[in-house]
Amino acid sequence: MTSSAARGSPRAKRLDRIARAGQYLSRNGVRWTAYAALFGLLTRANHAVYQGMVRLERRHALSGRNSVENNYRVWDTWDWSQGGEEWTQSEEWKQSLIDDVIRAQLVPQTTMLEIGPGAGRWTKPLLEMASHLVVVDLSDRCIALCRERFSGAPNIEFHVNDGRSLTAIPADSIDGVWSFDVFVHIAPPDVDSYLAEIHRVLRPGGRAVIHHGRDGHEHFAADAGWRSGMTADLFAEMLRKHGLKLRGQFDSWGPGGRFNVRRHRDTLSVFTK
Repeated sequence: MTSSAARGSPRAKRLDRIARAGQYLSRNGVRWTAYAALFGLLTRANHAVYQGMVRLERRHALSGRNSVENNYRVWDTWDWSQGGEEWTQSEEWKQSLIDDVIRAQLVPQTTMLEIGPGAGRWTKPLLEMASHLVVVDLSDRCIALCRERFSGAPNIEFHVNDGRSLTAIPADSIDGVWSFDVFVHIAPPDVDSYLAEIHRVLRPGGRAVIHHGRDGHEHFAADAGWRSGMTADLFAEMLRKHGLKLRGQFDSWGPGGRFNVRRHRDTLSVFTK
């Protein structure tokens, strides 16, 4: 057995844990060491329970914590005083996303759709670019905030939806779709429903850019940002199912890929009809 293999053996790992426990005990005392051991056990138990929940969600197409009802409750009661800018990493990050993604991927002076505008964080640049902009949100309050903020714009319309469909929008009427910081919170069954609707409302050749989760629940983390179980592969599979063509998936943009959405292991998918 090589030295590296020996170090990775179960016996070596047990000896290492014993040695570390002895160090903790001598440096921190019995009480602290007991708390540390309990914390380790609870962390492993939490992870095991969480993965069990994930398996059930995938096996039975469950919404889990990211149901339409929960999304409505969270976002309709959210403190929108910052306009959603609390999720903006920096002004440079936001401007690059506008210049290098929105303007690079969507065609100007066309009819565009924004799903989940919140308080209008991305609505302003879309409105400046589109000949006509349709915004849809499941939250009555978010739509009210956007109505107030963009009340003087003649080329915008607003709709409250059910969190999974676009019934207010006619078929083959949209040229471009944008959604950011929205699909990361939507359960896979509802994403599937949305993609069927996007296929219906897009004109042939129309393009969509959707920000969503990349790894699902593969990584248990307290700061995961209340992500759903969506993965990049599952999203691509759903696109194929609904006759949409994936043009690319990326998690960084700008000069040298300077800006990204890697903190919560997200990605952006670009696809066409």
